[in-house]
Amino acid sequence: MRKDSRQNKRIKNKWSKRILLAVLLLAAFVIGTVTGYYGQQITQLLADVSEETPEELRDTSESDESIRDKRPLSFLILGLDEDDGPRRADSLMVATINPQKGTTKLVSIPRDTMITLPHNGQIEKINALYAYSQYGLSGTIDFLEDYLDIPISFYATLNFEGLVDLVDSVGGITVDSPLAFTVQDSEENMGAIEIEEGIQTLDGEQALGYARMRKQDPRGDFGRQERQREVIESLLDEMLSFSSITRLTPILNAIRPNLQTNMTASQIMAVATSYTDAAETVESVEIAGTEEFHFVPAYNQELYFFVPDEDSLNELQKELRAHLELDEFSVQDDSAADFIPPFESGDENEQEILDELDSFD
Repeated sequence: MRKDSRQNKRIKNKWSKRILLAVLLLAAFVIGTVTGYYGQQITQLLADVSEETPEELRDTSESDESIRDKRPLSFLILGLDEDDGPRRADSLMVATINPQKGTTKLVSIPRDTMITLPHNGQIEKINALYAYSQYGLSGTIDFLEDYLDIPISFYATLNFEGLVDLVDSVGGITVDSPLAFTVQDSEENMGAIEIEEGIQTLDGEQALGYARMRKQDPRGDFGRQERQREVIESLLDEMLSFSSITRLTPILNAIRPNLQTNMTASQIMAVATSYTDAAETVESVEIAGTEEFHFVPAYNQELYFFVPDEDSLNELQKELRAHLELDEFSVQDDSAADFIPPFESGDENEQEILDELDSFD
């Protein structure tokens, strides 16, 4: 397991607190910042963002006892990107929260992480799981539970396309760009967005371009992850400011179509009141690995992958299980390689999905 330098850890810890606040943001408004009419709007919003949860993920009653007893919980946060083809989970984060220890661990799984698809044994990038209809959200959660050897208590999905409306609703955000570059806007107009090096204020379109650019960054996907973290941190700073409270209605309207979770309103409020102290001590943990190119028969070409180190992954599993206070045995009898969803390799839609995934950058 590779730990960050002290300086980088301070930066990541600050961002980690903000991303946890993102999941609990609505409850924070309910508890401490707004009442009356706005409280009713937020209550309705919480109902709306849970409405499209898949049926098999709706029942979270088993977690109610854990919340009442303030036992450790785990959260999956997926940042979704949207193209003309299947949607990708371009940002995958797992947070474990231990309120008794007052600590949180946050793991970012690189989108290009190489995995083996359970249904046909082919290698693929982990962000493709969400795009396959036979996996989707439920299959992605099942796979990550096996991959990390922990149960996932709750999930939340955030749509990066919603950044445009959300950033505009708070009047823009401030970032400190490590490099200058141009990128296309959401209408795919090439070079429409110009980002300068240094501190600057971005509107919604610029913020989306800043968060999505990858190919011009010498650090590749790792650089993009840092910029996405910066955007979310700056956005939440604005959303939690007093001036934004006065613009709550457009903010809620921007959140509503872009957030989905299986947490109920009462669960969000309970976690927000009982678990927030654990967000004060956050450790960002990374999986060590190598960057490699591998030939993928399904695409008939070599693709870039991040290949996790097996010892590092095993160490991470032990660390997360200890933080969740699980026993020494696996929570699942089967490994991720044995997980087989109700799908056959010859499904008529498989090649269409592969063709769409092949077009991803």
